[in-house]
Amino acid sequence: MSTADTVRSAHGRPAPALPGTILVTGANGFIGRALSARLRELGTTVLGVDLVPNESLDIVAGDMLRTEGWASALEGVDAVIHTAAIVSNAASIDQAWTVNVLGTRRVLDACVAAGVTRFLHVSSVMAFGLDFPDGVDETYPARVCGHSYPDTRVNSEAVVLTAHAAHEIDCTIIRPGDVFGPGSVWVREPLKLIKARQMVLPDGGRGIFTPVYIDNLVDGILLALASDQAIGQVFTLTDGYSVTCAEYFGRLATLAGGSIRTLPTSIVVPLVSLVGAIQRRLGQHSELNAASLLMLARTGTYSNEKARTILGYQSLVGFDEGMTRVEAWARSEGLA
Repeated sequence: MSTADTVRSAHGRPAPALPGTILVTGANGFIGRALSARLRELGTTVLGVDLVPNESLDIVAGDMLRTEGWASALEGVDAVIHTAAIVSNAASIDQAWTVNVLGTRRVLDACVAAGVTRFLHVSSVMAFGLDFPDGVDETYPARVCGHSYPDTRVNSEAVVLTAHAAHEIDCTIIRPGDVFGPGSVWVREPLKLIKARQMVLPDGGRGIFTPVYIDNLVDGILLALASDQAIGQVFTLTDGYSVTCAEYFGRLATLAGGSIRTLPTSIVVPLVSLVGAIQRRLGQHSELNAASLLMLARTGTYSNEKARTILGYQSLVGFDEGMTRVEAWARSEGLA
Protein backbone atom coordinates (compact mmCIF):
# COMPACT_ATOMS: atom_id res chain seq x y z
CA MET A 1 0.00 0.00 0.00
CA SER A 2 1.08 3.65 -0.31
CA THR A 3 1.37 6.30 2.37
CA ALA A 4 -1.79 7.92 1.05
CA ASP A 5 -3.76 4.79 1.89
CA THR A 6 -3.00 5.07 5.60
CA VAL A 7 -5.92 5.99 7.84
CA ARG A 8 -5.67 7.23 11.39
CA SER A 9 -7.59 6.25 14.49
CA ALA A 10 -9.68 8.71 16.48
CA HIS A 11 -6.68 9.68 18.63
CA GLY A 12 -4.45 10.29 15.61
CA ARG A 13 -2.33 7.13 15.59
CA PRO A 14 -1.91 5.54 12.15
CA ALA A 15 -4.05 2.49 11.47
CA PRO A 16 -2.61 1.09 8.24
CA ALA A 17 -3.84 -1.99 6.39
CA LEU A 18 -1.57 -4.76 7.68
CA PRO A 19 -0.85 -8.38 6.75
CA GLY A 20 -3.44 -10.74 8.22
CA THR A 21 -1.19 -12.77 10.53
CA ILE A 22 2.02 -11.42 12.05
CA LEU A 23 4.55 -13.17 14.27
CA VAL A 24 6.76 -11.12 16.61
CA THR A 25 10.04 -12.55 17.84
CA GLY A 26 11.16 -11.36 21.26
CA ALA A 27 7.46 -10.92 22.01
CA ASN A 28 8.01 -10.56 25.76
CA GLY A 29 10.52 -7.74 25.32
CA PHE A 30 9.81 -4.04 25.69
CA ILE A 31 9.37 -3.35 21.99
CA GLY A 32 7.82 -6.75 21.26
CA ARG A 33 5.10 -6.29 23.89
CA ALA A 34 4.20 -2.82 22.65
CA LEU A 35 4.08 -3.97 19.03
CA SER A 36 1.91 -6.98 19.83
CA ALA A 37 -0.54 -4.91 21.88
CA ARG A 38 -0.94 -2.33 19.11
CA LEU A 39 -1.36 -5.01 16.45
CA ARG A 40 -4.16 -6.58 18.48
CA GLU A 41 -5.84 -3.19 18.83
CA LEU A 42 -5.83 -2.96 15.04
CA GLY A 43 -7.48 -6.36 14.69
CA THR A 44 -4.45 -8.26 13.41
CA THR A 45 -3.86 -11.90 14.34
CA VAL A 46 -0.66 -11.79 16.43
CA LEU A 47 1.59 -14.68 17.37
CA GLY A 48 4.84 -14.52 19.28
CA VAL A 49 7.97 -16.43 20.16
CA ASP A 50 10.24 -15.82 23.13
CA LEU A 51 12.35 -17.80 25.57
CA VAL A 52 9.43 -17.85 28.00
CA PRO A 53 5.99 -18.80 26.60
CA ASN A 54 2.70 -17.08 27.35
CA GLU A 55 -0.21 -19.18 26.17
CA SER A 56 -2.77 -16.44 26.83
CA LEU A 57 -0.99 -14.17 24.32
CA ASP A 58 -0.16 -16.94 21.81
CA ILE A 59 3.55 -16.69 22.60
CA VAL A 60 5.38 -19.99 22.17
CA ALA A 61 8.73 -20.88 23.74
CA GLY A 62 11.56 -20.64 21.26
CA ASP A 63 15.26 -20.04 20.79
CA MET A 64 16.40 -18.06 17.73
CA LEU A 65 19.23 -20.54 17.22
CA ARG A 66 16.99 -23.62 17.35
CA THR A 67 14.09 -22.64 15.15
CA GLU A 68 13.04 -26.25 14.58
CA GLY A 69 11.48 -26.14 18.05
CA TRP A 70 8.97 -23.43 17.06
CA ALA A 71 9.01 -23.23 13.27
CA SER A 72 5.51 -24.74 13.11
CA ALA A 73 4.23 -21.41 14.53
CA LEU A 74 5.22 -19.80 11.21
CA GLU A 75 2.67 -21.79 9.24
CA GLY A 76 0.18 -19.36 7.73
CA VAL A 77 2.11 -16.31 8.93
CA ASP A 78 2.27 -13.42 6.45
CA ALA A 79 4.98 -11.31 8.08
CA VAL A 80 7.55 -11.53 10.86
CA ILE A 81 8.75 -8.59 12.97
CA HIS A 82 12.12 -9.60 14.38
CA THR A 83 12.87 -7.83 17.68
CA ALA A 84 14.65 -10.69 19.49
CA ALA A 85 18.25 -9.78 20.29
CA ILE A 86 20.82 -9.40 23.02
CA VAL A 87 20.48 -5.68 23.77
CA SER A 88 23.48 -5.23 26.00
CA ASN A 89 26.93 -3.71 25.93
CA ALA A 90 28.06 -6.21 28.54
CA ALA A 91 27.69 -9.31 26.34
CA SER A 92 30.82 -10.73 24.76
CA ILE A 93 31.24 -10.36 21.02
CA ASP A 94 30.75 -14.13 20.64
CA GLN A 95 27.51 -14.11 22.66
CA ALA A 96 26.11 -11.12 20.82
CA TRP A 97 27.13 -12.43 17.37
CA THR A 98 25.60 -15.85 18.02
CA VAL A 99 22.17 -14.40 18.90
CA ASN A 100 22.04 -11.15 16.97
CA VAL A 101 23.66 -12.33 13.73
CA LEU A 102 23.54 -16.13 13.45
CA GLY A 103 20.14 -16.15 15.18
CA THR A 104 18.78 -13.64 12.67
CA ARG A 105 19.98 -15.81 9.77
CA ARG A 106 18.28 -18.85 11.24
CA VAL A 107 15.01 -16.99 11.73
CA LEU A 108 15.19 -15.85 8.11
CA ASP A 109 15.78 -19.44 7.00
CA ALA A 110 12.74 -20.60 8.97
CA CYS A 111 10.61 -17.82 7.46
CA VAL A 112 11.64 -18.70 3.92
CA ALA A 113 10.96 -22.40 4.51
CA ALA A 114 7.49 -21.60 5.87
CA GLY A 115 6.57 -19.32 2.98
CA VAL A 116 6.52 -16.07 4.98
CA THR A 117 6.70 -13.22 2.46
CA ARG A 118 7.71 -10.21 4.59
CA PHE A 119 10.44 -9.75 7.21
CA LEU A 120 10.93 -6.55 9.24
CA HIS A 121 14.15 -6.42 11.24
CA VAL A 122 14.40 -4.10 14.24
CA SER A 123 18.03 -2.97 14.44
CA SER A 124 19.38 0.22 16.08
CA VAL A 125 20.92 3.59 15.28
CA MET A 126 24.04 2.07 16.84
CA ALA A 127 24.63 0.61 13.37
CA PHE A 128 26.00 4.09 12.57
CA GLY A 129 28.69 3.47 15.20
CA LEU A 130 29.82 6.02 17.76
CA ASP A 131 31.33 8.63 15.44
CA PHE A 132 29.11 9.98 12.65
CA PRO A 133 28.08 13.32 11.11
CA ASP A 134 25.40 15.42 12.78
CA GLY A 135 22.01 14.76 11.18
CA VAL A 136 23.24 11.44 9.79
CA ASP A 137 20.82 9.63 7.48
CA GLU A 138 20.48 6.19 5.92
CA THR A 139 22.84 6.99 3.03
CA TYR A 140 25.78 7.07 5.48
CA PRO A 141 27.64 3.73 5.73
CA ALA A 142 27.15 1.50 8.76
CA ARG A 143 30.28 1.31 10.88
CA VAL A 144 31.75 -1.23 13.28
CA CYS A 145 33.52 0.28 16.27
CA GLY A 146 34.93 -2.62 18.30
CA HIS A 147 31.99 -3.07 20.70
CA SER A 148 29.68 -6.07 20.70
CA TYR A 149 26.25 -4.43 20.54
CA PRO A 150 26.78 -1.90 17.73
CA ASP A 151 28.98 -4.25 15.73
CA THR A 152 26.47 -7.10 15.77
CA ARG A 153 23.73 -4.70 14.75
CA VAL A 154 25.80 -3.88 11.67
CA ASN A 155 26.39 -7.59 11.00
CA SER A 156 22.73 -8.51 11.49
CA GLU A 157 21.67 -5.87 8.98
CA ALA A 158 24.09 -7.35 6.46
CA VAL A 159 22.45 -10.76 6.93
CA VAL A 160 18.98 -9.30 6.32
CA LEU A 161 19.99 -7.28 3.28
CA THR A 162 21.76 -10.32 1.83
CA ALA A 163 18.55 -12.36 2.11
CA HIS A 164 16.61 -9.54 0.45
CA ALA A 165 19.14 -9.12 -2.37
CA ALA A 166 18.96 -12.87 -3.07
CA HIS A 167 15.15 -12.57 -3.41
CA GLU A 168 14.64 -15.01 -0.55
CA ILE A 169 12.13 -12.75 1.23
CA ASP A 170 11.08 -9.08 1.15
CA CYS A 171 12.89 -7.29 3.97
CA THR A 172 12.83 -3.92 5.72
CA ILE A 173 15.20 -2.67 8.41
CA ILE A 174 14.23 -0.21 11.16
CA ARG A 175 16.86 1.65 13.15
CA PRO A 176 15.21 3.07 16.29
CA GLY A 177 16.78 5.98 18.13
CA ASP A 178 17.11 5.88 21.93
CA VAL A 179 13.83 4.15 22.81
CA PHE A 180 12.22 5.47 25.98
CA GLY A 181 8.92 5.01 27.76
CA PRO A 182 7.52 3.22 30.81
CA GLY A 183 9.74 0.19 31.46
CA SER A 184 12.34 0.97 28.78
CA VAL A 185 15.97 -0.01 29.41
CA TRP A 186 16.73 3.71 29.00
CA VAL A 187 14.52 4.25 32.06
CA ARG A 188 15.03 1.15 34.22
CA GLU A 189 18.84 1.03 34.11
CA PRO A 190 19.43 4.76 34.76
CA LEU A 191 16.96 4.78 37.67
CA LYS A 192 18.76 1.80 39.16
CA LEU A 193 22.15 3.51 38.80
CA ILE A 194 20.84 6.82 40.15
CA LYS A 195 19.43 5.13 43.24
CA ALA A 196 22.75 3.31 43.75
CA ARG A 197 24.63 6.62 43.34
CA GLN A 198 26.52 5.16 40.39
CA MET A 199 25.17 7.32 37.54
CA VAL A 200 28.06 9.19 35.96
CA LEU A 201 27.98 11.05 32.64
CA PRO A 202 31.02 11.76 30.46
CA ASP A 203 31.96 15.16 29.10
CA GLY A 204 29.80 17.20 31.46
CA GLY A 205 26.62 15.53 30.16
CA ARG A 206 27.00 17.26 26.79
CA GLY A 207 26.55 14.01 24.88
CA ILE A 208 23.48 13.83 22.65
CA PHE A 209 20.43 11.65 23.38
CA THR A 210 18.03 11.22 20.45
CA PRO A 211 14.74 9.85 21.79
CA VAL A 212 11.96 7.88 20.21
CA TYR A 213 8.97 7.27 22.45
CA ILE A 214 7.79 3.67 22.31
CA ASP A 215 4.34 4.46 20.85
CA ASN A 216 5.92 6.56 18.11
CA LEU A 217 8.34 3.75 17.30
CA VAL A 218 5.52 1.21 17.07
CA ASP A 219 3.58 3.50 14.75
CA GLY A 220 6.61 3.86 12.48
CA ILE A 221 7.26 0.12 12.37
CA LEU A 222 3.68 -0.61 11.38
CA LEU A 223 3.72 2.08 8.69
CA ALA A 224 6.85 0.43 7.26
CA LEU A 225 5.28 -3.02 7.40
CA ALA A 226 2.22 -1.76 5.53
CA SER A 227 4.15 0.04 2.79
CA ASP A 228 5.35 -1.58 -0.43
CA GLN A 229 7.73 1.39 -0.77
CA ALA A 230 9.52 0.24 2.39
CA ILE A 231 10.57 -3.11 0.91
CA GLY A 232 14.34 -3.31 0.64
CA GLN A 233 14.77 -0.09 2.60
CA VAL A 234 16.41 1.01 5.86
CA PHE A 235 14.63 3.60 8.00
CA THR A 236 15.82 5.56 11.02
CA LEU A 237 12.98 6.24 13.46
CA THR A 238 13.45 9.01 16.01
CA ASP A 239 11.15 11.67 17.43
CA GLY A 240 12.88 14.32 15.33
CA TYR A 241 14.68 16.16 18.13
CA SER A 242 17.59 15.62 20.49
CA VAL A 243 18.40 16.61 24.05
CA THR A 244 21.63 16.53 25.98
CA CYS A 245 22.30 13.57 28.22
CA ALA A 246 22.37 16.02 31.11
CA GLU A 247 18.77 17.01 30.34
CA TYR A 248 17.43 13.50 29.76
CA PHE A 249 19.09 11.78 32.70
CA GLY A 250 18.63 14.88 34.83
CA ARG A 251 14.87 14.45 34.44
CA LEU A 252 15.19 10.88 35.68
CA ALA A 253 17.41 11.97 38.56
CA THR A 254 14.82 14.53 39.66
CA LEU A 255 12.16 11.84 39.46
CA ALA A 256 14.24 9.46 41.58
CA GLY A 257 15.31 12.12 44.07
CA GLY A 258 18.96 11.52 43.21
CA SER A 259 21.80 13.22 41.42
CA ILE A 260 24.22 12.64 38.57
CA ARG A 261 27.93 13.26 38.55
CA THR A 262 30.00 14.13 35.48
CA LEU A 263 33.65 13.52 34.73
CA PRO A 264 35.88 14.01 31.68
CA THR A 265 35.49 11.15 29.22
CA SER A 266 39.16 10.18 29.52
CA ILE A 267 38.69 9.63 33.27
CA VAL A 268 35.17 8.23 33.51
CA VAL A 269 35.51 5.51 30.84
CA PRO A 270 38.31 3.52 32.51
CA LEU A 271 36.94 4.20 36.00
CA VAL A 272 33.41 3.04 35.29
CA SER A 273 34.66 0.13 33.19
CA LEU A 274 36.64 -1.11 36.19
CA VAL A 275 33.60 -0.84 38.47
CA GLY A 276 31.47 -2.73 35.97
CA ALA A 277 34.08 -5.47 35.54
CA ILE A 278 34.19 -5.99 39.31
CA GLN A 279 30.40 -6.15 39.52
CA ARG A 280 30.24 -8.76 36.76
CA ARG A 281 32.96 -10.83 38.43
CA LEU A 282 30.78 -10.83 41.55
CA GLY A 283 27.90 -12.23 39.50
CA GLN A 284 25.97 -8.96 39.27
CA HIS A 285 24.42 -7.76 36.04
CA SER A 286 26.11 -4.50 35.08
CA GLU A 287 26.06 -2.39 31.93
CA LEU A 288 28.92 -0.24 33.22
CA ASN A 289 31.63 -0.45 30.56
CA ALA A 290 33.39 1.59 27.90
CA ALA A 291 30.70 1.07 25.23
CA SER A 292 27.91 2.29 27.51
CA LEU A 293 29.85 5.41 28.45
CA LEU A 294 30.85 6.18 24.88
CA MET A 295 27.18 5.93 23.83
CA LEU A 296 26.54 8.76 26.29
CA ALA A 297 29.28 10.83 24.67
CA ARG A 298 27.84 10.78 21.14
CA THR A 299 27.84 14.24 19.59
CA GLY A 300 25.70 13.70 16.50
CA THR A 301 21.96 13.46 15.79
CA TYR A 302 19.97 11.20 13.46
CA SER A 303 17.63 12.35 10.69
CA ASN A 304 14.16 10.82 10.34
CA GLU A 305 13.37 12.65 7.09
CA LYS A 306 13.27 9.46 5.02
CA ALA A 307 10.61 7.91 7.28
CA ARG A 308 8.58 11.12 7.25
CA THR A 309 8.76 11.42 3.46
CA ILE A 310 8.19 7.80 2.42
CA LEU A 311 6.09 6.45 5.29
CA GLY A 312 4.25 9.56 6.43
CA TYR A 313 5.77 8.98 9.88
CA GLN A 314 4.96 11.43 12.68
CA SER A 315 5.98 11.42 16.33
CA LEU A 316 2.73 12.06 18.18
CA VAL A 317 4.04 11.78 21.76
CA GLY A 318 6.48 14.56 22.61
CA PHE A 319 9.28 14.57 25.16
CA ASP A 320 7.37 16.17 28.02
CA GLU A 321 4.34 13.92 27.58
CA GLY A 322 6.61 10.89 27.32
CA MET A 323 8.42 11.80 30.53
CA THR A 324 5.08 12.39 32.28
CA ARG A 325 4.09 8.82 31.39
CA VAL A 326 7.48 7.54 32.55
CA GLU A 327 7.04 9.32 35.88
CA ALA A 328 3.59 7.78 36.40
CA TRP A 329 4.97 4.32 35.65
CA ALA A 330 7.99 4.78 37.91
CA ARG A 331 5.78 5.84 40.82
CA SER A 332 3.48 2.87 40.27
CA GLU A 333 6.52 0.58 40.37
CA GLY A 334 7.94 2.19 43.52
CA LEU A 335 10.95 3.55 41.63
CA ALA A 336 10.25 7.19 42.41
